[in-house]
Amino acid sequence: GISLPRLCASERLETLKIARGFIGVKEELGTNRGYWVNRFLLSAKSKPGNQWCAAFVSFCLDSARVQSLTVRSALARSYVRKHSVKATRVISENMEIPAGSILVWRRGNTMFGHVGFVVEWRGKSGTTIEGNTSSGIRGSQNDGDGVYMRKRTINPYSYFRITDFTIY
Repeated sequence: GISLPRLCASERLETLKIARGFIGVKEELGTNRGYWVNRFLLSAKSKPGNQWCAAFVSFCLDSARVQSLTVRSALARSYVRKHSVKATRVISENMEIPAGSILVWRRGNTMFGHVGFVVEWRGKSGTTIEGNTSSGIRGSQNDGDGVYMRKRTINPYSYFRITDFTIY
């Protein structure tokens, strides 16, 4: 099992409930812009027009008054913590990741990536809610136009890949 400090299912579920409420919110008046996008970016102290997947996570965590995870950032990779669970371990142990946990992508060996919330996850695949993504039918996975529910799979050998799950 996973033993992490101050795991709080109620915080995760409240955060997920808030994230669900934003499904379908889209950018307005240009790329990375709009009423809600600006609110998300502000919550992470990021400038209008910046990519906002991590700011969406930050906004949802703040709105749920999450205290067991203190990071608030517009940089997706900052949600990888010492206690994060590696995606390779999730596959090898066919782990179930609790709803509301945060999953983090990495782009190559850069500091950049993508981030979203787990709706349900077991082993190599699951369902997520992500901001600044596309519907999955077409468009960018990591710089899309809205908040969508997505089906995702861990592929450790992909350039743009899920690397970690942060359970708080």
